[in-house]
Amino acid sequence: MRTLCFEGYYFKRFSRVKEVFNDSIETTFNMQLTRFANHWMEKELELQLGASAYERSGDRPYRNGHYVRQLVTTRGALDLKVPRAEGFKPRFSLFSHYKRRSKEIDELIVESILLGHSTRHARRFFSKMLGQDSVSQQLASNLFAKFDRELEAWRLRPIRNHAMILVLDAVHLKGVIPSLKSAKPVIFAYAVYPDGSEEVLDFLPAHGESIRAYSNLCSRLYERGLTDVRLIVKDDHASIEEAATTFWPKALFQDCIFHLLQNLYKKLQGFPQKHRILRDASWLFEAQSLQEFQRWCAAFQKKYIRLLKHPAFRYFLGKCDGASQFYALDRSFWAAAKTTNRLEALFGELKRRIKSFRRFPNALSCQRWLFALLLKLNKTQNLNALSVSQSQQFI
Repeated sequence: MRTLCFEGYYFKRFSRVKEVFNDSIETTFNMQLTRFANHWMEKELELQLGASAYERSGDRPYRNGHYVRQLVTTRGALDLKVPRAEGFKPRFSLFSHYKRRSKEIDELIVESILLGHSTRHARRFFSKMLGQDSVSQQLASNLFAKFDRELEAWRLRPIRNHAMILVLDAVHLKGVIPSLKSAKPVIFAYAVYPDGSEEVLDFLPAHGESIRAYSNLCSRLYERGLTDVRLIVKDDHASIEEAATTFWPKALFQDCIFHLLQNLYKKLQGFPQKHRILRDASWLFEAQSLQEFQRWCAAFQKKYIRLLKHPAFRYFLGKCDGASQFYALDRSFWAAAKTTNRLEALFGELKRRIKSFRRFPNALSCQRWLFALLLKLNKTQNLNALSVSQSQQFI
C-alpha cells in the first residue's frame, strides 16, 4: 500500500513553499492555514447557496464579495477573507457569530492568569506568541470578569439535601479582606455524598475563624438545601462545632486525625522517644472496628503508663474519642472521614499557584481566582488525586 509521503511528495512540496516565501516555519504554516480556512468557508457557502461561484441557479442569493476578519487561534492570528451573499447570512463552522477568538484561546488566557501572569503580562506574552495586539489587557480582564456571573450562579445553586460527610476548614490568604495587610481566612465547605460523589459546596472570605464566620457559611448551605449531615470533619477550632450544631444537631463531629497527630508531634518536641510514640499513636487509627480501637487504646496507655501525666499524652488521649467517630460510617467512607485532607490538598494547590504574586489586589480578585481554580481542578478531576497524596505526607 502506498504511503502518503510516497517518493517524498510532501517533502518536495514543503521545500518549494519555503523557497517561494523564504519565511520562518511559523509564518509558512500560518499562510497555509489561512488558505485552507478561506477555501473551507468558500465551500461551506457553496453548500448553503446550493451553487458554486459564477453559477446561476433560479432565485438563489448571489455572492457579494468578501470582508476581512481576524480570527485568533492557538496557531496565531489569521486574517481571513469571509465570503458574503446578498440578503443571506451564511453560518460557518470555523467560528460563531461575533466571535473573533477560538474557545481554546479564551481558556489559554485564563490559564495563564491562574498560573501567575497579571493581565498586563498576559498581553505581552500572547502578543509575542500570537501576534501584536491579538490579546489586549482589557480582553484578559474581561475574560476573568465573566466569573462574576458564573460565581454568583455557582454560589446560589441548589445542593443535595443529604451529605454523608461535610468537611469544614479554612485557608489563610493575603488580600482576602480589603485594606488589611495580614492574611485572613477563606472558609471552605466540602461534601461527600452517600453515592460516593464529592464536591466543593461553597467558600466564604472572613475576618477570622469565628463562630459567626462558620455560622454564616453553614446558614448558606442549609438555605440552599443541605438539611441532613451524617458526620462533620473539623480541626481543633471549637467554633466549627458550635456553629454547625445549630443547623445539624444530629451530626457527629470527627476531629481530623492528621491535625491531632501533628499537634502531638509538636507537644513531644525534645522528647527522646517521640518518633516511636507517634508511630504507635498513628497505628491506633488503623483498627478495623471501634471495639478494636478501644482495645488498642487501652494497650497504648498500658505501654506508656509512666508518661500519662505528660501534657502531650493528656492532650492525645483526651482527643481520641472525638477522632474515632468515623467508625459510625460504612467502611467505604473511612478514608474521607478521618481527616480534612480533602480540603488541605486543595489549599496546598492554591498556595502553590499564588506563590508568584503572594497576595490578591482585592477581595473580588480573590474570589474570582478561587472559583476559576475550582473549575479547573473539577474539570481535570485532580481533587481526589491531591487528597490521596496529601494524606500520606505526615505519617
